Amino acid sequence: MLRTHEASGPAPHLPRPVVEGGRVALPSRCRLLERMVEETAGSAGKQRLTLVNAPTGYGKTATIADWLGEDSEGPLPVHWVHCSRREPHTLWDELIDALASRSDYVSREGADPVSTVMRLARGLHTAVTLVIDDFQHATSAETDMALAELSAESSLLTLVIIGRGVTLLDGPLVSATTRVRLIGVDDLSLTPEEALELTRSLGVPESPNLETALDRTEGWPLAIRAALNLGADGLYTDTAEGRVWADGPAAHGFDPLANLNAFAMASLEIMTAAAKQVVLAAAQIDFLSVTQIRSIVGGDDTAVEETLNYLTEHGFLMEVTSTGLAEYRCHRSVRAPFADYAVGAIDATERKRLYSNRAHEIAATAPFTAFRLFCAADEFEAAEITLAQNFTTITDEVDGAMRALRSLSEEVLLEHPTLTAALLFLETPRVGVAPSRLNFLLRVWQLGLQRRLPAGAATPPGSIHLQLLCEAMVLNRVLGNLEDAEAYMQHIEGRLSPDHVPALPIPGGSDAEAPAVLTGNGSLSVFYREVAATALSVGDFGRARRNLKRLRRRSERKMSTPWHGFPHASTRTVTDAESGGNWLLAALSELAFTDTIDGHIRRAGELVHEYDEIVASTSAKAPGISWVGIEIARAHLAQESRDSASLALAVDRLAPIADRLEPWPLLLIAEAASIRDTRGTEFALAHLASGLEDTEGRAPIPKAWFKYVVNFEAVLNSSIGNLARSEELLSEVPADEAIFRLERARLALFSGNDVEALLIAQSVGDPGATKRQRVDRRMITAVASWGCDRPTEAINSLALAVALIDKYFLPAMLVSVPFEQLREVAVAARDAGACDIVDALDAIPEKSRAYRYEHLTEMELRTLAAISEHRNANQAAASLFITAGTVKKHLAAVYKKLGVRDRDAAILRAGRMGILDGLPEQTA
Repeated sequence: MLRTHEASGPAPHLPRPVVEGGRVALPSRCRLLERMVEETAGSAGKQRLTLVNAPTGYGKTATIADWLGEDSEGPLPVHWVHCSRREPHTLWDELIDALASRSDYVSREGADPVSTVMRLARGLHTAVTLVIDDFQHATSAETDMALAELSAESSLLTLVIIGRGVTLLDGPLVSATTRVRLIGVDDLSLTPEEALELTRSLGVPESPNLETALDRTEGWPLAIRAALNLGADGLYTDTAEGRVWADGPAAHGFDPLANLNAFAMASLEIMTAAAKQVVLAAAQIDFLSVTQIRSIVGGDDTAVEETLNYLTEHGFLMEVTSTGLAEYRCHRSVRAPFADYAVGAIDATERKRLYSNRAHEIAATAPFTAFRLFCAADEFEAAEITLAQNFTTITDEVDGAMRALRSLSEEVLLEHPTLTAALLFLETPRVGVAPSRLNFLLRVWQLGLQRRLPAGAATPPGSIHLQLLCEAMVLNRVLGNLEDAEAYMQHIEGRLSPDHVPALPIPGGSDAEAPAVLTGNGSLSVFYREVAATALSVGDFGRARRNLKRLRRRSERKMSTPWHGFPHASTRTVTDAESGGNWLLAALSELAFTDTIDGHIRRAGELVHEYDEIVASTSAKAPGISWVGIEIARAHLAQESRDSASLALAVDRLAPIADRLEPWPLLLIAEAASIRDTRGTEFALAHLASGLEDTEGRAPIPKAWFKYVVNFEAVLNSSIGNLARSEELLSEVPADEAIFRLERARLALFSGNDVEALLIAQSVGDPGATKRQRVDRRMITAVASWGCDRPTEAINSLALAVALIDKYFLPAMLVSVPFEQLREVAVAARDAGACDIVDALDAIPEKSRAYRYEHLTEMELRTLAAISEHRNANQAAASLFITAGTVKKHLAAVYKKLGVRDRDAAILRAGRMGILDGLPEQTA
């Protein structure tokens, strides 16, 4: 097929339009003519048949006349044959007349005309070019095949066929045996640059409406003429060079878009009733099948063919044959006004029937388009099933899916919870959506799932049973019902295999044998991600990584698979490769988040870098709120790296959705940990407390992340000696979880009970523990062993901890145990050649270090209690039956052991440590 291209060097300028016999014609296509001459010269004697096939208004005849001329008597004669609508059978007689004088064969009267033309061609003694114009009047299967055969009869014969439509000449049946140069709509259309150059050469004033109108014309010369209203003498004047803008009084009312709409509406007036019905239906949907056209016309095949021929030959319908099945779309130049007109011309029932029929036709090949049409047709059960099969594919089209879903009523959303799930998926990341709206949708979703799954997983299965179970898993996770969410997750995961997934039925078939599968390939990505998110919420890091790696592999396969265009009848805008890129970001984000929670910050950092590289080099964007994980990971990486700029970047990106950010406590922890490093532990604790109390700007603490908040708050309190608060926090959480057992070991360590700390830490094994907990256990064991006079075990434990800190990049773990005792072990480990972190410890700011305070003797405790009650050394001395000097001596020992400088600070610290029974607890 001929595809014209820009010639090298500057493009030739278009001359102005000229008046020909009372009609204004656009200039001939210099670019196309140069291309045709070039190809003709390069294929002389080889190319025998040229087909110029395009609707009316594309300048076909003028283009060929400019190329070949009309000299029938010259050395290279060109003979034009014009087919007649009334007498199409005369074509062969005219061909006989054209060839007779140039052939050695003498035709016999009464012989078959077709055979005679073939013999005349074989007997040619001079080169001749035959141009058959208006071929749409004569085309048929027999005629097309005969002309294809004729083109091969003689090397001296060249055929050029011009028509608004042909039967077989443009198809593979002919081109399989005959070389055909096809000049079609793509070749004859004006490019946007050419259309713009034309308006500038005319002097037409530029405007937004002009730009829109020219875009809608898709380069159709007839529509361009209509938009510019080139025949209006009030707008243009004739010069020796052609038409130019007159800029007279009529110019004030010039509106190219209105002209184009008027052209469309005037075209309706001259159509038959059947043609009008078909073209208005085509304006309502993206593509119209022959089956639908037959249903609309309501006649026999002849009536359908006549209607189609009229609409395609006049350019109102464009044929689309991407799958070999002829379908038709309304030309953009007339679609908008036709669609507006159809609102009143086609009743609602008929329109819904049109949508429904089309949706059922294309559900298997174009699910996004079918989903939109099902919604528009109020067939919500079919829409829900289509969405269940293709959740990822449909929600990839954010704007289109959003428009379809936002129009649904509350009752529809209640009845079809999968529609609600998709709407929540799309609405949640939108900053402009109020939390009240999301809470409303969440409640509707919950009620809808209760209707559809009254007995939970035990509910008798339907066509999308496991899809609904997946939604129940996500809902329970969001609501904090983690045990239920985990049960659903374990039930579902094994059914997510992409192999041998049968299609779900569209309503209308039998539900008795509906396959109990989750989804087709169009939904796997989102469900891999949701199963992984649920696994992470319950601490199952292995399952989370397994499903995220599946998501990553699937996404990379989609990116690497050659793209062959959108499926039949599709109106998608996101390609499979683009979808793969988006979901690859989701996989990387969630993997980085998983590693952050697990404590593998180094690998999380590598994933953050990979994510940023993809974002910088492509247009990929993580779907939904799956990008949140990468920013949480970035915040923790920044905290460990002391990179305040990166931390601020992550906080700023997450701030707009803070009111719906599920893992927000983990961001708060990263901020507080960074503040501890720069301003000290007291400020970090204050920041944490402030953030936890900010109930207006944040959602409640999700159950999945509550334990991390308790753990971090206990660490900070133990580090400043507020052991009573740590004890209080740990009294309210399960004692058997590894994270809290280690925290109790830390509390014992800061309380000075090294034996208890060592026993508890050693009871926590590596299996089931996170990487951060494995480091924590070894750090606590190192300090506790040192206090128990077990130096070898202390040094070995520290060396193992340091190796893991380096492997996972967890330098902040060095402030999780008492500083002075840790430094003693570190010096011994350096001297033993086990590891060397002394300089790293010395670099920790003093205000960020954790201290363990010495035990007070009984007399020191009694003295501190007396001074807190009497606030005077003499009165305290009298109550203790000792001298004031002895009171001051005991107080000096108390100040030194508690690391304070005055009485009030000592009372405060003692209260925090819980070492004075009955002393009211005070806060900083």
